[in-house]
Amino acid sequence: MRYGTPSRPAHRATADGGLVLLARGVAPAGQHRPAPSPPRVRRRARVEPLRPFQLLTRGLAALILVALLGMFGFLVFADRFRDRAPATTLAPAGVSQPRTLSLGEVFPADDGIRPAGAAGPYAVDLRHMSADCAEATTGEIGALLERYGCTEVVRAGLIAPYPGYRVTAGAFNLADPAGAAEVEDLLRGLVEGGDGGFATLPASEAGTTPPQVGWHARGHYLLYCVITRADGLPDDEVATRITAEIIDTHLAESLLRPVAAG
Repeated sequence: MRYGTPSRPAHRATADGGLVLLARGVAPAGQHRPAPSPPRVRRRARVEPLRPFQLLTRGLAALILVALLGMFGFLVFADRFRDRAPATTLAPAGVSQPRTLSLGEVFPADDGIRPAGAAGPYAVDLRHMSADCAEATTGEIGALLERYGCTEVVRAGLIAPYPGYRVTAGAFNLADPAGAAEVEDLLRGLVEGGDGGFATLPASEAGTTPPQVGWHARGHYLLYCVITRADGLPDDEVATRITAEIIDTHLAESLLRPVAAG
C-alpha cells in the first residue's frame, strides 16, 4: 500500500461535530508510535578458496596457451628464414632436376672417363646425342621411352681398361622420377624376352652372342650400359664390375651432382 498526501480533504464529520483522522500513521494524542524495526543486515556471500584441482587446471590451460603462441611465432620465423635462404638443390635418386643433358659433361672427349676404383681410364671412342630416344634402342624399348616422355639421350662407345671389353653407355632423360622407375621395372620383361634392347656404338659391335646389359633409374634419368667382349662371353665378374663402374659411379656422379638453383 502506498502512502502519500491525499488529493482532497481526508476527513469526515462525526456525530458530535468532531473530526476523525483517516490518514494512517498519525497516532492520537496520548499514544506512542511503535518503535521502528531494526534495519536488515545483508550478509556477504562466503567466498570459498580455490581447490587444488582448479588451480592445476588453470595452470595447465595457461601453459598450453603459452606453448601455442610460441609455436606460432617459431613457424612464422622459420617461414621468413626459408624465404631468405639461398636455394640449393641436390639430385639424389627419386628427385627430378630441371636441366638437360650435356654430352661433354657426361662423356668428355679429352682423357676419357675415370670412375673411382677402375683399373684405368675408359677411352671414349664414339659419342652421340639425340632428341630421338629410339635411336639408342632396338625393338619395343623406343616406344616405351616415348610413352614416358623421353626427350633426349646421350651415349658413348667406350674401350674398357680390361682387355677385350667394349662398352656402350648412356642416359635417357625422362619426364619425371616416377616414370623412370616404371620404365626400369618394365625393361626386364622386354630385354629378357628378346623384345627390345639398347643399340651399341659402333653398331658392328653387336654380335650373335647376346651382350650383358645393365640399367638403373636415378632421378628422372634412366642410365644403362651394354658390354661386349671379343670372344663373345661378357657374362662374368669383369662385366659386373664394369656395370658398377659405369652406371653407379660415373653416370650417377656426372648427372646427379649438387646443382645451385638460379
